[in-house]
Amino acid sequence: MKILITAATKIESDIISNISKNIYSTDDYEFICTGIGMVNTTYNLTKKIYFAQPDFILNVGICGSFKNSLPVGSVVSVKSENFADFGIDDNGKFIQLNIFNDETEKKELICKNAGIFNLPTVKAITVNTASGSEENINKLKNNFSPDIETMEGASVFYVCLLNKIPFAEIRAVSNMVEPRNKSNWNIETALKNLNLELPNIITKVLNCKI
Repeated sequence: MKILITAATKIESDIISNISKNIYSTDDYEFICTGIGMVNTTYNLTKKIYFAQPDFILNVGICGSFKNSLPVGSVVSVKSENFADFGIDDNGKFIQLNIFNDETEKKELICKNAGIFNLPTVKAITVNTASGSEENINKLKNNFSPDIETMEGASVFYVCLLNKIPFAEIRAVSNMVEPRNKSNWNIETALKNLNLELPNIITKVLNCKI
């Protein structure tokens, strides 16, 4: 099985540097740094899929947490994603649109493999603008009841679902979703914990018949 590991930034991509070459052959996995956000992720991942033809796509990175039960440093597996700002502002009321070009009502994107990693499974939203104000945070909570926030996850789900490629999204909490306060962030701890989990995650994917 060939796994394509995706992350948005170089600092996130560095987490794979400690994967033991004695355990994993370079035939087992390949890596792409997509760039931050939905547009970069959709374009660069789609292009990479065309050439790499992966059997499984693993999206990894950091995230913000809406839940006190998921503090900084928590590592989670994402079971669902939403494009949280893809829609219509109807006089202050948000109306979500269906990202797929069909007439189905289902707008939430689902990962069927989220439960195989023995990690907490969570609901995520993906945004173009990272949340940093009480007003916007409350709107997102009311509209989606999310557990975490990312800037790329839903794009990975979307590309994988359209291309019928099995996938998973693993995130580590680097900050709480709150009025912007970088002094409360701990990216180093988040990446350290993600790096510790990654070998087990890759082993699980390689051993599962997905």
